[in-house]
Amino acid sequence: MKNFKWIQGIKTGFSLVTINLVLGFIGLEIVSLGFYYSQENRLFYTRENTISKVREDLEKTGTRLGADLNNESILERIHPFFGYVLKAGSFTHEESGIRINNYGFVSQYNYPFIKNNKNQFIIGIFGGSVANNFAVGLNINQSRGNEEFINNLKTIPELADKEIIILCFSGGGYKQPQQLLILNYFLSIGQEFDMVINIDGFNEVALSHQNNQAKIKLTLPSIQHILPLTRLASDDLSVMKAIVQISELKQSLSTAINKLESCKLASCHSLRSLQVKGLLESYQKEIIKYDRQIARNSQTLDSNSLVHLNKMPEVLEDEVAFEKIAENWYESSLTMSHILAERNKWYFHFIQPNQYYPTERVFSPEEKVLIIEGHPYSTGVKKGYPMLFSKISGLREAKVNIFNGVNIFDEEKEVVYRDACCHYNFLGDTILENFVANSIKNVMENQEKN
Repeated sequence: MKNFKWIQGIKTGFSLVTINLVLGFIGLEIVSLGFYYSQENRLFYTRENTISKVREDLEKTGTRLGADLNNESILERIHPFFGYVLKAGSFTHEESGIRINNYGFVSQYNYPFIKNNKNQFIIGIFGGSVANNFAVGLNINQSRGNEEFINNLKTIPELADKEIIILCFSGGGYKQPQQLLILNYFLSIGQEFDMVINIDGFNEVALSHQNNQAKIKLTLPSIQHILPLTRLASDDLSVMKAIVQISELKQSLSTAINKLESCKLASCHSLRSLQVKGLLESYQKEIIKYDRQIARNSQTLDSNSLVHLNKMPEVLEDEVAFEKIAENWYESSLTMSHILAERNKWYFHFIQPNQYYPTERVFSPEEKVLIIEGHPYSTGVKKGYPMLFSKISGLREAKVNIFNGVNIFDEEKEVVYRDACCHYNFLGDTILENFVANSIKNVMENQEKN
């Protein structure tokens, strides 16, 4: 009998605990539903988009999360001629076959690409990350393809029956004279080109301005990309430690956001939100510490680094710096045009649009969040673009096919930018593609008439 009462007591206690847990869970769920509604102004269970605001905000600033490029923490590699390239084999897009090829460029092909038949028409795309996206037809790791661009080109009688092959020789942060150096190198090893398209302008002014602030020669590669690599090459433990810490936090943040977006209950969403908030704060603190460390290291670059980067004795006045930047940009494009003209090949140069250079475009509230006041790129673009524009007439007089694309989004009311840097969404990429194709078409068809 005593054993029976003891067992009954255990059952009663277990029932009470279970009931309290269920009531506690229900209470937590109700509180979480209320909190979610106060934040989002809608019920948790009726939401359609499960993409978290944290992910959207991070991607707007250009921060990419997830298993990008096989979770490599350091994607770039120092290159003896190009400054830096991506690590060969570090990324493959299964659907399209695009990968980081043998030279560290994003492409379906290894280089040099040799024609299989005389009907193939090879177009090389040069420039920075915008040019890279243009060349490979990838937008946020999703294949958009470049079939529409190719089809537009095939409306040109000279190209109607050609097999058009697009090769990417562009990369994130590339700026002149990197395009010129890369073109010369690949011509020297037998790479054929029928046409070269150079899409640039933004990196030249935005990133060269950063070089100036760090007293690194304006014509050298972007310090944002090359300086961390030089510190690693010199076994700078402080930089290595910072990169490892940032990489680990970024991966933890990515995992937490994935779990947050998969939550089926409001209580799960609330708890995961707190976790993400904590990781995000830690991640942002480490990024700030890393930037400060790189800035400090740039002051002792010559004495500590195994890689030589020419320094300037002082920061140049903006007027002087941007004139030098524009002059180098002018000479680099002119030289690319002359080299290709001597080989009877086409060269087309396009200045890319950017949200920090004011035009007639009216930004919607959704897009205004992608224009960050005091962004490190804004000064370079606002002060540098006019200097580039001042060189356009000279390039045209020298018979360079150059086109100013800064106004191509002015009539579009929908969102065209996808981050606070310089990159476009699907619509923006499409508008740029059409502008490039139509510009090429007008030149080639007018030449046929003449």
